[in-house]
Amino acid sequence: MAKIEFIIPTWGRPDHLMCLLFALEAQTNQDFAVRIVIDGEDQLGMTPAWAQEEASFNIPKYKWESLTRRFNDWGHTPRNTGLAQASAEWVVMTGEDNYYVPTFVEEVLKVATPDVNFIYTDMVHNWSGGEYKAINCTPKTGNIDIGNSIFRTELAKQMRLDVNDKCADGKFVEEYLRRFGGRSVRIDKLLYVHN
Repeated sequence: MAKIEFIIPTWGRPDHLMCLLFALEAQTNQDFAVRIVIDGEDQLGMTPAWAQEEASFNIPKYKWESLTRRFNDWGHTPRNTGLAQASAEWVVMTGEDNYYVPTFVEEVLKVATPDVNFIYTDMVHNWSGGEYKAINCTPKTGNIDIGNSIFRTELAKQMRLDVNDKCADGKFVEEYLRRFGGRSVRIDKLLYVHN
């Protein structure tokens, strides 16, 4: 079983999804799985066959599913769906337009010890399509993203992202830490790019 599972909601942006998948394929540590949840019927036909055609990925590592209808709720329903099915020890819920440096998984697994409940990294963020800025993150709404947050799957599965709240990412982190506590580790490196 993989140590980390990436949950990726997607809909209608195969170019973004493919860039993220290439970033994951470039990881120096391949001890991860990927669960792609399509937010309703996708007119572009993104399927495992599509990915296989586009690139020679290790397809068994990638699990695909489509929701029966489109929710269009900032990816929260697809993330909740993927989280409910996640089976790795750690989970990362990200977006199709995000990217990870090649050492992301390696750096996370270095600090993923039994006494740790939450891991997060610093990030580069493109606020509202403006310039990219490096952010020294803290686990607070407005200063962290769901994509640079790594949760213990067994704990995160006891929660859900609020599908009615655009800012549910940071609130999920805060609630997770309030409910489960434990040791948190900040990796003081820019390992994640949020678009």
